Amino acid sequence: MDLAFLFLLAILPIILIFIGLVFLKQSGTLMAILGWLLTVVIAVIFFQTSLSVALAASWAGILSSFGISLMVLFTILQVTMMDLTGAISRITAYVKSIAAERYEQIMILNVGFGSFLVSIGATPVTMLPPIMMALGFSPLAAVALPCLGYDPLTSFSLLAVPITIPAAAFGFDAKALGCQVALFLPVISTGIALGMLWIADGFEGVKKGLFTALLAGLTLGFSAILFVAILPASAIGLVGVFSGLVTIIVLFLLRALRGKPIDAAPAIPLPEGSMPLWKAAFPWILLVSFAVIISIPLIQSGLYAILGPVQKVPVIADKVIDLKLLNQAYFWVVVSTLISAPFLVRNRTEAKDILSLWVKRAWSPTLAAMVFFAIAYVMDWSGRSVVGGTLSFLPGADALNMNAVIGLTLALTFGVGFPLISPLLGLFGSFISGSEASSNVMFYGIIDKSTNVLSLDFMPVYAAHATAGGVASGVAVAKIINAAAVIDKIGIEGEVVRRVAPVAVALTLTIGVMLCVMLAL
Repeated sequence: MDLAFLFLLAILPIILIFIGLVFLKQSGTLMAILGWLLTVVIAVIFFQTSLSVALAASWAGILSSFGISLMVLFTILQVTMMDLTGAISRITAYVKSIAAERYEQIMILNVGFGSFLVSIGATPVTMLPPIMMALGFSPLAAVALPCLGYDPLTSFSLLAVPITIPAAAFGFDAKALGCQVALFLPVISTGIALGMLWIADGFEGVKKGLFTALLAGLTLGFSAILFVAILPASAIGLVGVFSGLVTIIVLFLLRALRGKPIDAAPAIPLPEGSMPLWKAAFPWILLVSFAVIISIPLIQSGLYAILGPVQKVPVIADKVIDLKLLNQAYFWVVVSTLISAPFLVRNRTEAKDILSLWVKRAWSPTLAAMVFFAIAYVMDWSGRSVVGGTLSFLPGADALNMNAVIGLTLALTFGVGFPLISPLLGLFGSFISGSEASSNVMFYGIIDKSTNVLSLDFMPVYAAHATAGGVASGVAVAKIINAAAVIDKIGIEGEVVRRVAPVAVALTLTIGVMLCVMLAL
């Protein structure tokens, strides 16, 4: 078949999802399911994929999504508990006392604190929207800002999993990739910070918060360059943690220099009987503590050994998904929620209300996260067959892989201009899967093949791809549904994508320009 026709077929599910969200204003969960069905049909009919392989790929995607989907499920439980017990209101009162200006609230919460949260494995798209709403932001901004702010450090989120997973899978130096990614961050982190101000309050918001946004973005970016250089390769997962903390400290120092308060004394009177701040934040204090502890390699290996091989789920042929249950952040979200519940929940009636609202809020974003991963895996496994107990391509059949068709078409179309548009693959991959880590794994082979054909240096091109995958968090439907669910605004997904897409595309093109300059030097 004609390559252009195959390319159109390969991207057709994504076009369907985009049109359904942005123009038809359908829910992200519905469009994810329709996109998955279309992907399976196209893979089977046009890309020589058996139905059994397509369904196995979907199951592998669902299992692989647990680090995201179950995190969504259980963080929504935690936030719902904090919301109905008044903990969110108490935290919001504190935020108002230390950051009266909207731009300060955006930078402290979504750039500084958000970067720290996501770096240790927590999810700001679940934790922050209720606070943003309580601070007076519109539902669109309350959803869009934490999504765009999910990855100001792009590949250093989730203890640098987007870097370490492909490095382990394909045998290259994780620190080398981290150093390349960090070079993009002073510009991209700053661009994300400025983009947040524009999304919330337009150009007037950018004007008011310009200096604070520049300071936050540049601090975050240059901190990442510093820490990835001085930390050993085994500690690359802590780059984002330290960079986020440094940014929070710098933002507080800026407030102190401006003569503004940074202590916990509320600027407005609290209602009688309000809980102390430590109690309101207790679930998050526990979660942060657990996340730091389980990031220690010795403890990681010890936790994994408790369940061992039981965690490995066979899928098809030689494909096995290792769930690593006790090493996953979502397990510790459950633990921190259960430990803190007796301190926050006042009676059985309140507990029943929490569970009822949790189920109502959580099912849709959890399902959507799973389905988007399923789409990504069907595309990645398309064209493969089981040969001698191994899932692999038949000789020459890799040309009928949906991802390979997309990458090859772009390489042939743009030739030496490929570096300029190659980051769009990262944006594309994270958009459909909701995860930069998945995108980095999915498109490794495409980037490797394209750079070989065009005689380009692989590592900078792959780093640009990864960085753009982080930028895509702002338009990743799975994350948007998650954020919308915790403030009961499911259905707003298309509006958020329309608002954030110009920022994400502009930053991705900027990454392409930076890559071209790097390759030319």
